[in-house]
Amino acid sequence: MKKLVSCSLIGMLLLFLAACGQVDDTSGSTKPDGDSSKDDGITIAMTVINQEALFFTDMVKGAEKAADELGVNFTVFNANNDTVAQHNSVEDFISSGVDAIIVNAIDSKGMESVVEQAKEAGIHIISVDSVIESDAVDVQIGVDNYESSVELGEYFNDYLKSEWDGKPVKLGTVGALNSEIQIKREDGFKDTVSGNDNLQIVNTVDGENVQEKALAASENLLTGSPDLTFAFATGEPAFIGMVSAVRSQKAEDRVKLFGWDLSKQVIEGIDEGFVEAVLQQHPYEFGSEAVKAAKKLIDGEKVEKQLNVPVTIVTKDNVDEFRGSFE
Repeated sequence: MKKLVSCSLIGMLLLFLAACGQVDDTSGSTKPDGDSSKDDGITIAMTVINQEALFFTDMVKGAEKAADELGVNFTVFNANNDTVAQHNSVEDFISSGVDAIIVNAIDSKGMESVVEQAKEAGIHIISVDSVIESDAVDVQIGVDNYESSVELGEYFNDYLKSEWDGKPVKLGTVGALNSEIQIKREDGFKDTVSGNDNLQIVNTVDGENVQEKALAASENLLTGSPDLTFAFATGEPAFIGMVSAVRSQKAEDRVKLFGWDLSKQVIEGIDEGFVEAVLQQHPYEFGSEAVKAAKKLIDGEKVEKQLNVPVTIVTKDNVDEFRGSFE
């Protein structure tokens, strides 16, 4: 009986303190840098594909920094490559009443219905990197994945003319067939290079956007095509996996790599001479621009429907400009 009375008194005390404003429950949001002075009236949420790849962690860092500078609450959900979990995270954000949601979609098509629910609830939607084809999206931030791969494909064509001297070319791809944007990258590159004489496209292996799986797929590509001369990687996990596979099979002298997204491992490949050219995005800016766009929308300002962040082709000639970010 004494325990029951004691618990009742504690409960009454907590209710009294809450009524007086002395109990602060902030479990519904994350305030950047632990700053308790953030504007409790605005919360921007973000759901990302994963936080394993440096690309996505940089994107989150850019978003966190912008949120801190703008004085708004910010919360992020790591979907860890799980489409269902990502869909559910947006439903949770809707239920918690956030003001804007930034979506880095695993499955763009699969996210259409839930972002439309968010829009109906009066929540602003910013799609970053992946493209969600829905009128519910207020702003799309990213790059033109197909056209950027066309640009790299044209670089590849010039490379063959100047460096390959008409020798046979066998090209393989390490992709991510669960990623619409990486499929577009593959299509843009292949459509551009396929007209080359003596070029044979031998195979595409699926790394599933996971580094360990990309490594296994890359090794399968090399063992299945021992005379492979070039490989194209559609994203960071695929590229890291391909670099590791080339090393493990001692193929540095016979295979040249092209693809998307720098990393420490890829820069080492450039230094060693078997990574030729890399399309580098600027994910920190993706995250930063997404939060800035969200805040403008919340404040009633107009924002362009499409915000493109330029890419850079990185080679041995300009890699030093990027090296510091990966040390």
